[in-house]
Amino acid sequence: MTTGENTTEARLQAFLAKAKDGISGQDAAIDALVAELSRRLETPSDHRPLAVLLLAGPDRSGTKADLVEVLADALGVPIHQYDLSPPWGEEDALIFGLNPGVPAWLSLQQSLTDYPRAIVALKAVEQAHPTVLSRLQAAWTSDRLVEPSGTEVATIEAIFILTTEVGQGAVGQLARQETDPDRLHVAAVKLLADAGFPIPVLRSVDAVIGLKSHTTGELTREYCRDLAQQVRSHGLELADDGIDARIVTHALEPVLGPFTGGISLVRDRLDPDLVRVKAEGAETIRLVLGEEGILVVPVDRPLQDEPLSSPGSAVQEGSGDE
Repeated sequence: MTTGENTTEARLQAFLAKAKDGISGQDAAIDALVAELSRRLETPSDHRPLAVLLLAGPDRSGTKADLVEVLADALGVPIHQYDLSPPWGEEDALIFGLNPGVPAWLSLQQSLTDYPRAIVALKAVEQAHPTVLSRLQAAWTSDRLVEPSGTEVATIEAIFILTTEVGQGAVGQLARQETDPDRLHVAAVKLLADAGFPIPVLRSVDAVIGLKSHTTGELTREYCRDLAQQVRSHGLELADDGIDARIVTHALEPVLGPFTGGISLVRDRLDPDLVRVKAEGAETIRLVLGEEGILVVPVDRPLQDEPLSSPGSAVQEGSGDE
């Protein structure tokens, strides 16, 4: 993190703009995250990390990881990332450098020693081994992390961002109803505690950032926007009403067939067809649902002349579940 107030504020504003542009429907959570970080970066503590934040609520398409990645990029700092979910014995040993078969530089202590200005992203924090959680809590309430050998490393320049899967639906609905970030924090803390989230961790958290649940209409608009952006990235334009409604229906309610492998996999298969029709001279296209995937149809060619499938849409290979 930079120490100049103007530079820091500019970086946070860059994060805000990029996050809102790339992450649909979470403007309130992004605003709350920026406001909390601004407050803590302006008046950093000498006795604890810069911030300890908890991202809660639904996590469609890796929204939480995207927020962390965009934030780290805007601040110009690395991400030290650890998954705390079981099976225990690997990640906890990795964090504290207890596994002799793993390079020491992967441990959190060494990472913070080499890059003290960083984001420490901890996934599934509620599932962490009790010993790991105890050591982390000590780091969140003091200015240092102490490894089992007794070696200490400062944490005052680090931002800890925790994520949880507890109460996703309930927090998502709460975030739709409560727009004030302070009231949302209080209500989310109570909700998470009632749902079994570790209370000592909640006491260490500076703010709970709640991601809201999406309505069907919001999900539809987001998916159509993403498809349109994918088409434009290949130098093509969608015709009016250029997305077959069945594509959206199948995306929101996956069924056996072209969407078996997941939405992202289907969209990956779309790219070769977009490249092909662009090379053939097309400028405007429609997307229609075929038997084996999404078909790219140039508007100056009749639909009935199109094949039932196309090279990039074929799913005979690797069409199983993710």
